[in-house]
Amino acid sequence: MDDLKVSVAALAVSAGTPQLVSGEIWCTLGGVDFPGAHWTDAPVSVLGSMGEALRRAASGEAGEVYFFEGPYYLKLTPRRAGARADAEVEGARDRAVEVEVTAVCDRAYQLSGTGGGDVEARCVVPLHALQRHYADVVVALGGWARQHGHAEVAAVLARMAALDHPPSYGG
Repeated sequence: MDDLKVSVAALAVSAGTPQLVSGEIWCTLGGVDFPGAHWTDAPVSVLGSMGEALRRAASGEAGEVYFFEGPYYLKLTPRRAGARADAEVEGARDRAVEVEVTAVCDRAYQLSGTGGGDVEARCVVPLHALQRHYADVVVALGGWARQHGHAEVAAVLARMAALDHPPSYGG
């Protein structure tokens, strides 16, 4: 089983209304930093699209996580894990759902309107672990916002962290 880690750093909040957060956000999957280490983007927006992609994956549908400063996205495709002895244990069905995460650079589509993009990395992670990691990142970012006096941003992140994910498909 591979691993996926979301990293957020060097954050700044605009003075205007609504407050916009800029900074670094990238994912490390299969040992590859995507779109690249210390990628500059809109972290709250990227995490918002990740939350939606996770909701879709939990419902058995593929979802996409968009980076807004380039032709990059992650595709989250849910799938049933291999047969496991604990399949009858309470909650084991939810834990048996995996997500294939595919990192795509779709520069060809951006330039010509055709193409499907180039796969730059791929990994498979348990859905519940990715949901937990997402929540941990959002909660930590909310803590940062509160600590630095950004109540509006903290409120948005609190709502994102509070969203319940539906039970994993087939469960």
